[in-house]
Amino acid sequence: MAIHLPEAEGVHLARTLESGQAFRWRWERGASGRGAVVGVIGGRVLRILQDERGLWLISPPTDAARRRLRTYLGLLAGPGRLSDVEAALARDPALSRVLPHTRGIAVLAQDPWEVLISFIISANNNIPKIRQSIEQLARSLGEPIGKGRHAFPTPERLAAAPARTLAACLLGYRAPYVRAAARLVVDGRLDLRALRRRPVDEARETLLSVPGVGDKVADCTLLFGLGQTAAFPVDVWVKRAVERLYFRGRARTAGQIRAFAQARFGPISGYAQQHLFAYARAYLGPRGARSGPVRPGLWMTEPPRRAGPTPTD
Repeated sequence: MAIHLPEAEGVHLARTLESGQAFRWRWERGASGRGAVVGVIGGRVLRILQDERGLWLISPPTDAARRRLRTYLGLLAGPGRLSDVEAALARDPALSRVLPHTRGIAVLAQDPWEVLISFIISANNNIPKIRQSIEQLARSLGEPIGKGRHAFPTPERLAAAPARTLAACLLGYRAPYVRAAARLVVDGRLDLRALRRRPVDEARETLLSVPGVGDKVADCTLLFGLGQTAAFPVDVWVKRAVERLYFRGRARTAGQIRAFAQARFGPISGYAQQHLFAYARAYLGPRGARSGPVRPGLWMTEPPRRAGPTPTD
């Protein structure tokens, strides 16, 4: 029997999972055509679904998996309920126009080690190739966890991995950075979980000292892995959105944009970033024409509709 998560009301599952935060979720279709998504959280394979009645944990239907999913979706921590955060964001005139298109994006609470390595891999990369590299790393160095999936590799396994193994995972020039980050963690020179308790600027400086970690990777690790919701990652999409919505198209550096966002949004800057990122990808093309989605995807749709009993397929 599937488990309903009423506390996830307001979370739009597809928008959240397709917002560039995580890379290990795969959409599928059941026998009845209803959409579900399968992913790996904390070394366990979870299958979840959202319909017009809410979000459902299909498998495994256990209390432990429910707690794991609630934590992952940020329902147990953060600056407040998602509806309260979005109400605060809606007081900003620009975001008040963005939110009707992006509402429901939760900031995931992921394992900081997996986030750090995933975003080192993401540098100058595209999403299909990032996913391919991460899954190949898991298959090559992670523990099998059932259903053909593998846990994310531990720092010890990555630190000891032969260069040829990392090369086979299509890491390219990023392979030495991945190994260097793993060795820092194994040696105790980088304590990722301790960064949760430090001011965001101090934690950011520590991350920037890791080989292969620049501004964006550091901020993504802070936001998606360490719960530092004041972080504001800046990529080409966010830069485009901020320049057009707040600066009349005038160019700003990534540092200027980050400082502007943190002054404007404070502890919920990371939530603002997610809405701006999603909106820009869907509606802001290179020339600024809003002619429809750039990359149509499930994140733009409403939750799949269904009728009948509790989903079990």
